[in-house]
Amino acid sequence: MVATLLSLKLRLTLADLKRSTARLVVWIIMGLYALSLVVMGVIGLAAASMAVPGHEAQAAAITVVAGAVLVIGWALLPLVFFGSDQTLDPARFTQFSLGGSQLAPGLVLAGVVGLPGLFTAILALASALPWLGDPIAVVFGLVGGVLGWATTQVGCRVLSAGLSGILSSRKAKDMSGLIGLILVLLLSTVGYGFSVVMAIFSSGQQSLSAVWATLTSAADVLSWTPLGAPWAIVGDAGRGQWLMLACHVVLSFVYLGVGLWLYARVLDKALVTPPVAAGSATVTKGDLIARVAGWSWTQGAMAPVAAIMARCLKYWRRDPRYLGTIPAVVFMPLLFTAMSRVMTMPGLSQNEPVPAFVGVGMTASGLALMAVMCGFSLSADLAYDASAWWLHLAAGVRGWQDRAGRVFALCVWAVPLIVVVGIAVPVVVGASARIPATLGAMLSLYGAGVAVSSVFSALIIYPVPLPGESPMKMKTGMMGTQMLSQFGTMIGGVVLGLPVCLWAIVAHGVQGWMVLVVGAVWGCALAVAGVVIGGRVVDSRGVTILASLMKNDTRERG
Repeated sequence: MVATLLSLKLRLTLADLKRSTARLVVWIIMGLYALSLVVMGVIGLAAASMAVPGHEAQAAAITVVAGAVLVIGWALLPLVFFGSDQTLDPARFTQFSLGGSQLAPGLVLAGVVGLPGLFTAILALASALPWLGDPIAVVFGLVGGVLGWATTQVGCRVLSAGLSGILSSRKAKDMSGLIGLILVLLLSTVGYGFSVVMAIFSSGQQSLSAVWATLTSAADVLSWTPLGAPWAIVGDAGRGQWLMLACHVVLSFVYLGVGLWLYARVLDKALVTPPVAAGSATVTKGDLIARVAGWSWTQGAMAPVAAIMARCLKYWRRDPRYLGTIPAVVFMPLLFTAMSRVMTMPGLSQNEPVPAFVGVGMTASGLALMAVMCGFSLSADLAYDASAWWLHLAAGVRGWQDRAGRVFALCVWAVPLIVVVGIAVPVVVGASARIPATLGAMLSLYGAGVAVSSVFSALIIYPVPLPGESPMKMKTGMMGTQMLSQFGTMIGGVVLGLPVCLWAIVAHGVQGWMVLVVGAVWGCALAVAGVVIGGRVVDSRGVTILASLMKNDTRERG
């Protein structure tokens, strides 16, 4: 059965590539790029063999932690790329009299037929290369690599099959795109994190000892879990800890057996459970739009404002294209604050310490960027409506009503977030006295961003992911126009909010509270002006806006 499934997987993969020349070209390019990374990794692991003698404990700890990260990464794949590879979907075997115990080993091993599984297997086996000076350790390292690779595949398969019912829903697919965006944001800091680690390594023996102590403690714990047990085998053999080696080998086989058993049980259920089509949502009395429409202020000219506000609030709660903005916005102050704290950390470098004002400037830049980005999130709000925006024209919605409804919906989450971050960051960095001035500057920048976005989003319509698509999907066309809109919005927001920001820098004592009041008033005034001016642009360009939206929608769907 295992050989049959492996052969079937290979044939299906090759047949899928032959269907499209473009797909084959992309597959080859990605394969060559991934292969280059794998080759560099293998060379690096082999070169590390010269540094292992005398540092066996450190090498063993690094192997365990890196292997555990690899297992966790494969376990997260179903949450981000669910349904991307359906060549051996268990649902296709429902018509055969096969049990989960018969399919489980073959489906797990079929992971090697494909670029991710194949390159992971090469790196797993290469984990033995740092121990080239000890042939016995290399042999056990190869055994641990095989067990580690099998653990990555079993963990991925168990979670993918177990969560298939949940992940196949529309809401889960939308959330997978959001999770993918968050992972991309985190991965974007890997380079900086690596530079910080290297700085710590070169800062002195005391910092280096603290890092090794933390790494070793983490490896000791992980080596007894399914995440790290297989990767601890090579370190045990290299250090001659044979009893520990036997325990880790037994544990690895036990964890692998339990994982295969769980996968077989999940397959047994999947093979006899028909797929359930997701039903359409129904509107209940608790629907957000119905509640907002019943508010007392939603009468007369404010009725369209309330309806648009409620609809946008629903988008901010459910649509991953909107939700993806929130982690990106929160990420800015977290990143800049962390960078400022690391840069000014005493004893981090043997060179001259970084002046404190540099760290303060970086923290302030992160807060300012967050405030502007909150307002900037409206720059594509109208484009996200796609061709459905024709309802606004058909219903006779005024431009200022369209702009006001979107601004009110944004304020529901953006203003509380700005207040919380504007208070929390100064407290964390020990500058609580600067909270009023910080909030005033952030509110002015937010209002400025909202004002400029309200105008630019009506002037420039550029391609964005369509409703139901992943927020990470890239669109082609109008790149220059898109950059003009984005940079124009960001720069315009900074320029309009700059006077209050400059005052906030020099304000102390009572002046900080004055900055808070002036910043809030100035931000509100700018937002109102943006709604009025943007509304006039919408009124004058309504038909042109709809034509642009229809063109983008038709081109992408076609």
